[in-house]
Amino acid sequence: MKRLLLFILFTTSLSQLTAQDISVDILQQGKSFADSSYYDIIKVEDKFWVAGKYGILKSLDAQGNIENISYPTEGLDIYKLENLDNQTVLASGDKGTLYIHDLKTKAWKTIKVRNYENACFYNLAVDNQKNIFLSGGNSKIAHSGKSIPNGFVLVSSDMGQTWRRIYKNTFNMVWCVKNNPFDNKIYGLMYSPNRTNLMVFENNRWIKKQKLGNSIYHEVQFEGPDKFVATGGWVGKKGRIHNTDHKKVFNDSGLLWSRVKNDKYTLFTGCDGNIVLETKDQKPSIHHTKLNLPFSLYEAIFISQNTAFAIGSGRTLLKISISETQNFEAKNL
Repeated sequence: MKRLLLFILFTTSLSQLTAQDISVDILQQGKSFADSSYYDIIKVEDKFWVAGKYGILKSLDAQGNIENISYPTEGLDIYKLENLDNQTVLASGDKGTLYIHDLKTKAWKTIKVRNYENACFYNLAVDNQKNIFLSGGNSKIAHSGKSIPNGFVLVSSDMGQTWRRIYKNTFNMVWCVKNNPFDNKIYGLMYSPNRTNLMVFENNRWIKKQKLGNSIYHEVQFEGPDKFVATGGWVGKKGRIHNTDHKKVFNDSGLLWSRVKNDKYTLFTGCDGNIVLETKDQKPSIHHTKLNLPFSLYEAIFISQNTAFAIGSGRTLLKISISETQNFEAKNL
């Protein structure tokens, strides 16, 4: 009997597996798609700023307490927030509007870019020289309307006093403009029906870097000079992740709006409350959050190693907690 037990011990090993699980606290959500949507969230000093539909701008602490931010609002949608530096916050919005806020003086500056009164500044980026880049297209596109996109990219090197157009295409919408910190070059996601191209601005002209596919790619991020991750898909249908050299498709996530990463986890936010979690050791898994309506999750931000906020349509604000469980699996040697 002892010999049999020793044989089993020597020929069997226990493998410890770590599994991740997501729990979600719904801090806020509306009851209708007419409710104001939250489009973007960034960290500003020790708080998190949230901006969105109808010019909503709020401050959020790590516990989820929300306060309104006073600024010269005109009720126009704010699509993107960005820290220019430790003292200055930028907010780009609808009807050719850019807001600049000085955190020390508490002063706000509103910039209306001439000839872009019917355009939305859907995205913005800042390079190492503090040049400000704005991208977008016809305002109706951002409001789910049908129109000729008239996509563009603008740049200002004097804090918004003057602007130079560096890209224009009647039939393309520029969903994303992004600075790659590894090569300090500006990239853009140029979308025309059934086609998205990743472009790079080099030597004062746009060069096609890679054809991404026949769907909308909403955001791109970089992990090296020639390493990118683009997220997109189809609203209410498939989600797509396009890395530099391979693709992933999720059949039931809907369009993947954004990606956020820390040392341990990568989160992708999708349609209908869907969250995709990826780790170094495990394949991506989809977690569905039951919401009042199929609200989209547009952005997320980690507030600690295992905790993140996610924001989206219908005033949706979620607190995501990732826990680890240890499982043991017997393996024969």
